[in-house]
Amino acid sequence: MRVDFLSSTCQGLLALVFTGACVSKVRTAASFAAVSDTVVTLGRVPRRLAGGLAGGIVSLEALTALCLAVPALHGVGLAAAAVLLTGFTYAIARALRDGDRVTCHCFGTSGDRPAGWPQIVRNSLLLTAVAAAVPGTQGGHSLSWQGVFSAWLIGAVCAVVVATGEEIVSLVRHGRPPLPYGAFRTTSPN
Repeated sequence: MRVDFLSSTCQGLLALVFTGACVSKVRTAASFAAVSDTVVTLGRVPRRLAGGLAGGIVSLEALTALCLAVPALHGVGLAAAAVLLTGFTYAIARALRDGDRVTCHCFGTSGDRPAGWPQIVRNSLLLTAVAAAVPGTQGGHSLSWQGVFSAWLIGAVCAVVVATGEEIVSLVRHGRPPLPYGAFRTTSPN
């Protein structure tokens, strides 16, 4: 039963993270254009192919979230999540190695920061969640609806932490909200 609860929690976390990532990429034309620009650099593809590849990534994120939400498709969703997260992590690591400075636009405003080690750590933690979710996909449906609801509620809280992690770290580290890149903080003479 504990294995099913952990698996369900991780599936909820992953489904909501991929849903948030997908929605943040298509919520405006500018958001999608930014993702397409990132695909050019991180994916090392010609600009003429970037829109199609960005659309494919967003579609795969949406499909992954849907598969994770449908019990009969959990295994497919976990496999898709593992492939996407591995690909994202590899692209960011390669960009870091090559000295490319690029934003990933993963989750709306937090995507305005340069991609780097925080995204690699985040993706590694999400890959750990994929691994933790796998044992519960083998048909052990011992959770009541309340157990599934509780697991997904915990997964939702974790998804919010994942999506806003950079802002949370900035608040803890500096005690104030982060500024957008290019903005200047004015200090009062007091």
